[in-house]
Amino acid sequence: MRALRFHRYGEPADVLRLDRLDDPEPGPGEVRVRITLRPINPADLLFVRGRYGRRAAFPSPVGFEASGVIDRCGPGADAAAGTRVAVDALGTWQEFAVVPARDVVPLPAGVSDEAACQMMINPFTALLLLRASAVVAGDWLLQSAGASAVARMVLREARDRGVRCVSVVRDGRHAEELRKHGAEVADRSEGDLAERVREVTRGEGAAVALDAVGGRLGQELMTCLRPGGRLIVYGLLSGDPVPVEPADLIFRGVSAEGFWLPERLGRLSLRERSELTAVVLRRLESDGAPAPVEAVYELGDHRQALAHAERPGRFGKILLAG
Repeated sequence: MRALRFHRYGEPADVLRLDRLDDPEPGPGEVRVRITLRPINPADLLFVRGRYGRRAAFPSPVGFEASGVIDRCGPGADAAAGTRVAVDALGTWQEFAVVPARDVVPLPAGVSDEAACQMMINPFTALLLLRASAVVAGDWLLQSAGASAVARMVLREARDRGVRCVSVVRDGRHAEELRKHGAEVADRSEGDLAERVREVTRGEGAAVALDAVGGRLGQELMTCLRPGGRLIVYGLLSGDPVPVEPADLIFRGVSAEGFWLPERLGRLSLRERSELTAVVLRRLESDGAPAPVEAVYELGDHRQALAHAERPGRFGKILLAG
C-alpha cells in the first residue's frame, strides 16, 4: 500500500514522503479499513512539526481521522466487511488502516464520506469546548479564528442555547456569513479588539474566550474578559506562547487554561462517548459536512494539498483521497 510517513520532524511539505509498504493484516478484535477520504487538520501538521501532545515513533504514520470501508475483519472482531465507517486512529494518510473494531463508527446512509471523514475531531472538539466553557444563556462567548470550522460549530451550538457570541476575524471576508449565523463580529483589521468587544457587549465583557491562535491575540482576548472570566486555549495556530498580564490574574480574577481533545475524551465514560457520537451523527445527517470541502487532492499530490491547506483566507476543508 501507499503510505505518507515522516522520518524526522519538520515542515510537512519537506519531511512527508510517500512510502510503499505491505498491506497490513488485522489481528484479533481488529478490522482493516480501506481509507476513502482524510482531512488535513491543524493537529496533523503540529504532529509532523513535533509540536503536538503526542510524540512520533519514526518512521511515523500521520493523520488522525478518516472515512472508509471495512474490507477485512480479524478473529473475534464485532464488525462486518463492507461497512462504511469513520476512523479515529493515527495513520489514516495511507491506503489501509488496521484499528480495533471498537474504535470505528458505523455510518448511517445519510452521512456522506465527506462529512464522515471530518466527524471525529472538530465536532467533538466543538461540543466538548462548549461543555468546558460552562457558558449559559445570556453570557457572552468570544472566539478567535472565528471563521474556522470549530468556531463555526461552536457558534451554531451556542446560539441554539441562548449564548451571545463574538467571532474575532483577522479581516472582513467572512464577516457577513458569520453575522447570518448570529454572531457579532470583531474584525482585528479595523481597530482595537478590546474596544470593539466592550462596544458589542455594552461594557460587560466576555464570560469565556476560546482561543485557537495563541500568541499576542491570546493576551488581547484576556483583556476582553469580564472579571472572573476564563480564557480556554485549544490551538497553536500562531506558534507563539500567550503572554499573561499578572494584573489581570490578580486584580480581575481572570484565568487561563488549556484544552486538548484526547485528554477530554479520556475523561468520558463509554456511555458518555457513545451518547456524544450519537449527537454528532445526528448533526451530520441533518446539517451535512461540518465544514465545506474546498478541494480534494490525490494522496500522491500531498505537497499541493498541504500548500492549499495553509493558504491564508481558506474557508473550506482540504481532503486527501486515494
